[in-house]
Amino acid sequence: MSVKSTRESARAAGGRNGPDPKRADQAAGVAAQDPTRIRNVALVGHSGAGKTMLIEALLAANGMITRKGSIADGSTVSDSDPAAVHQQRSVTLSLVPLMVDDVKVNLLDTPGYPDFIGELRAGLRASDAALFVVSAVDGIDATTTALWGECGHMSLPRAVVITRLDHPRANYDGALAACRKAFGDGVLPLCVPVRTEGDGGGLLSLLSREVTDYSAGDPSPDVRPAAPEERADAESARAALIEGIIAESEDETLMDRYLDGEDMDTGALAADLETAVARGSFFPVLPTSAVTGLGTTEPARPAGARLPATGRAKPAGDGRPHGGSGRKADLRPLRSPRRRGGAHLKRSLPGPHLPGAGILRDAAGGHASSRGRPRPG
Repeated sequence: MSVKSTRESARAAGGRNGPDPKRADQAAGVAAQDPTRIRNVALVGHSGAGKTMLIEALLAANGMITRKGSIADGSTVSDSDPAAVHQQRSVTLSLVPLMVDDVKVNLLDTPGYPDFIGELRAGLRASDAALFVVSAVDGIDATTTALWGECGHMSLPRAVVITRLDHPRANYDGALAACRKAFGDGVLPLCVPVRTEGDGGGLLSLLSREVTDYSAGDPSPDVRPAAPEERADAESARAALIEGIIAESEDETLMDRYLDGEDMDTGALAADLETAVARGSFFPVLPTSAVTGLGTTEPARPAGARLPATGRAKPAGDGRPHGGSGRKADLRPLRSPRRRGGAHLKRSLPGPHLPGAGILRDAAGGHASSRGRPRPG
């Protein structure tokens, strides 16, 4: 079956993305030869933390799909494998492109069960950065903590996304405290949740002191200045964030100026924040909810702007995965081999229409992409 006939069949079947769905990254014409406009970001976390649904929410919020899929219905973008649909959990690595302004973010959805640690390691090798997804309900498990340390050994930039804030038992403060205890003092929030009139809630940016209001459920939420009481409640978190950024800044005069009461330029702080994140010494935290849409425009912004461009981060380790299905996961740190040029195939991706597709990373730390050829008719 040709690609054209496959699309016609999908159109006739009435797929969830509407007639003749088109990949937005192709429409935007992002060239693979322009690595400064590509980010390769792996989502890491235990099973049930919300990685797959976070991707759905990000795609919907940024106009990549018309509506979010469902794990129960087997209609999510990243879990198309029949085993994943049947088990209602990710069992293989998958790549999902996301356009953020003029930047293409390759989201690598990794399985959360230790049995599939080989799939996760393949994703980390192809990544420039990692988003650690932590549930505000279930907290952090030992495997996630061990993987954080492994990413540190690989000098991989990291950020933390706290999910499921819509759940009745969600505990954002407890989840944040657990992240700081497990991952270190360099883990600090960029935004804090605030109450709004609707159900969606809002996020207060600690640097800009603006509130993004998601209560209307609009893909483009309203932005307003924070109320005086909101600013007062977030003052201690803002001070901790600014002090954390200044501590990582190369400008040795910033701390003295801050202690003297000088107003800090948010643009300069944002630049220092980007540098610290790319260096792997500062780890921003972002609260989200895939159900209400809270924060779904926020994780994409660090992925598109603050996380390092392809080739700027230190390349992840290479080598064969340790551990696999039916065996206890081996979490020993990976070691980088000598790079001799060319490209490394990090993972072959199964699929009904593009057999032989895979994730490639060039030897100098270049971009990850899915390559393959259509199945012959």
